[in-house]
Amino acid sequence: MGASASAGESFDAALDEECKKMSLGHDLTVRAEHAQYQELAQRMYKEMTMEQLREAEKKVSEKIQDTWVYPTAFHIALKDAISKKLMDSLPPVHCTCVFALYKENNRILPKGEKDTPGVHPNGEDFVRQKHEQMTWLFENRSDCSWDLLGVDDGCALDSSGIMDSIASEMGYTNVKTIRLKEAVKAGTCPVLDNEKLKSEDWNEDDKLVKASQKGGAIIYALWHATQATYGDKKHIIAYTDSDLSTDLRLCGLNFDAIINGKVDCSVSQRFGQPFAVNCGKLLESGGIGAGMPRDSMIHLSLRHKLRQNLLPPLSLVTDTNCGHKAISAEALKGVLEKVRDYKGSFDMDWLMCVGIESKKAGRTPIGVTAIPWVNSVGESNFWSAPGAGGEDPEAAKLKTATSWHKIFATMCTIHEWHAAGMEEAGLLSPEAKEYVEWVKGMDVQMYMRLSDKINAELGEKELSMPEKTIMDYDLATLKKLAE
Repeated sequence: MGASASAGESFDAALDEECKKMSLGHDLTVRAEHAQYQELAQRMYKEMTMEQLREAEKKVSEKIQDTWVYPTAFHIALKDAISKKLMDSLPPVHCTCVFALYKENNRILPKGEKDTPGVHPNGEDFVRQKHEQMTWLFENRSDCSWDLLGVDDGCALDSSGIMDSIASEMGYTNVKTIRLKEAVKAGTCPVLDNEKLKSEDWNEDDKLVKASQKGGAIIYALWHATQATYGDKKHIIAYTDSDLSTDLRLCGLNFDAIINGKVDCSVSQRFGQPFAVNCGKLLESGGIGAGMPRDSMIHLSLRHKLRQNLLPPLSLVTDTNCGHKAISAEALKGVLEKVRDYKGSFDMDWLMCVGIESKKAGRTPIGVTAIPWVNSVGESNFWSAPGAGGEDPEAAKLKTATSWHKIFATMCTIHEWHAAGMEEAGLLSPEAKEYVEWVKGMDVQMYMRLSDKINAELGEKELSMPEKTIMDYDLATLKKLAE
């Protein structure tokens, strides 16, 4: 790389040479693979200009669905280098990185043989790894600071206790945990709906908060983070997953979007925009590689099309479920107490609240940020595919359709929760109301007809994400396809 990799064939050859040194897939549990791409990211950061990095970003991301030849770890290294370059010119920031801890007693450990104390086959060692990632990103910015905040969502297996032990062992002074159950019992967090959180199998003597499935914990963590101040530093809160699916070295991309892009919240995306890299394919050669099944592209595009109209504040966001977002601490004012979904659709609900409150205040609420993302296979429900239980093809198809269809009822509910706020912020069009009425009446059989006919219309067409054909349908066409 460096000067010899300035342009043209020499530049391409340098990239290809680096790729040959890496396995195609990436296993999040293998520390050596993380170390390998971190070393490459550091070399790219030092030896390449931002112009060269952006040129490489464009090259390696073109037609990733069909002509992908670049290793997963190479995508991460490249984006990490860009992220750190961006950090060089940002004003001073403090980043609080929050993540939920629930039954993370395996992934929190280093990788190791089964039944060996202190390690686990699915171990990602994510506390130490996250600390290393943030240390690297911030190492040249002594005027900046950061901390990691784990929040226990009612884990009976003491994930937070393990995290505390790791922090103590390593001597980390900027790593801590908090516990949702203690906050609810004490009533110390004013933005939590404690009545809701006590509404399901509440027991004062255990650790469980059944009414929360990550949502309550993250609301508490976001609020807790806002209670500290950091002088003249811009306080940005990053909300991520506990696993290593998103490398925290990428946070510079989000900081840049917030500070220079002048948005309140940067939502990372694995797909749906240029330079996003979704790595969710289990490769025969080992590890996780880039790619997305064709059927998923159709369902996700249709979901995005309907969500744009049901929940207009999220119109830019193709990938609300990506486990990595960043928000200015001051932008959370008036937001958290309005969140009502503490379970599976928490991300849509809290982003809706951000969108409405920021718009009402005259600010730009949300921007989207392309990242590489790698699925964490171990301990994940992602791989429990419909049909795995031995269903016949029709039963498997119905199960899949039911899973995709279920989210639309939730979207309609979230729409109703925020209809008045959207009206006040000028975000609700007459067409949006028509979409709501139609989707409310859609059952799973209608959804199957709709997706089947779209699939037939697309034929063998090369798809984009989101697929333009689907995004261009009007409501009358969608209704006809669902007949």
